[in-house]
Amino acid sequence: MQKDNYLITQKPKNEQLQKLVAYFYFHAADDTNHSEAFSFYPNYLHALTIYKGNDIIIDTIKKTSNVTTSINKDKITYLYTINLKDRYQVQMEGSFYKIGVVFYPLGINHFISKPLDALMHKNFQSIKLDESFENILSNISKDQSIDEQQQILENALLSILRPFEEKALHKAIKEIVLSNGTIKVDELQKITSVSRKTLLRLFKKHVLSSIEDYKKMVMFRNSLNYALQNKELVNLTDVALFNMYYDQSHFIKHFKSITNETPKTLLPKISQIGNEDLYWHFLEDQ
Repeated sequence: MQKDNYLITQKPKNEQLQKLVAYFYFHAADDTNHSEAFSFYPNYLHALTIYKGNDIIIDTIKKTSNVTTSINKDKITYLYTINLKDRYQVQMEGSFYKIGVVFYPLGINHFISKPLDALMHKNFQSIKLDESFENILSNISKDQSIDEQQQILENALLSILRPFEEKALHKAIKEIVLSNGTIKVDELQKITSVSRKTLLRLFKKHVLSSIEDYKKMVMFRNSLNYALQNKELVNLTDVALFNMYYDQSHFIKHFKSITNETPKTLLPKISQIGNEDLYWHFLEDQ
């Protein structure tokens, strides 16, 4: 049996899933008086978040979600987040059970039967997955060991695994990530052998993003990861130049436009979860 309160990250065990899923996290609390709040920031590793036994209210204007204990302990909610340029805040009150499936770019597209824009009209909302996934996942419980939970989760994902063949989009996103978001659209056209119009259509259809917004998101996230992973060794100028900003002021301006804080004030407040690039700002730590 798993302990009452936990937040644990795990790598996929299945070889097929290892290519599509960066990691899982399992987050739970049994205390009915539990209160927890945190913020998270743009990432090109987008997450499917699964809540069991909770009610969730999402405010897309304020970029917040409020999680409370449901009277239906078997209620399961699936949320998918494409956070391009905002700070989102999560407030959890009472007991909760939360699972995160953090996908590599285009990972989610291998587990849905329709284009992403047919399932979602907002960047943060509940989504419907295939019945076989939901049936298998109904057997999961926060009282099980992490290994048991992960096996059920992986079985559920494998039950809906399917090909996703948009090669031009795969190439474009790979080049954006490798270039830290600096590659020009003209270069992407040459590499993918498709027009700008087609590329933009593919991004909108399968990623819910423009090409430029995706590039900016990659640049921000890579700079955040680099700053946090090397905070004892580098200064802000180093972070800016390593991540191909024009200069330190450009980096600070971009950072503040998303987080509402400067890197100097925010970075010390952010916690790494497990051994992954999962960074949350727990608000009670302020």
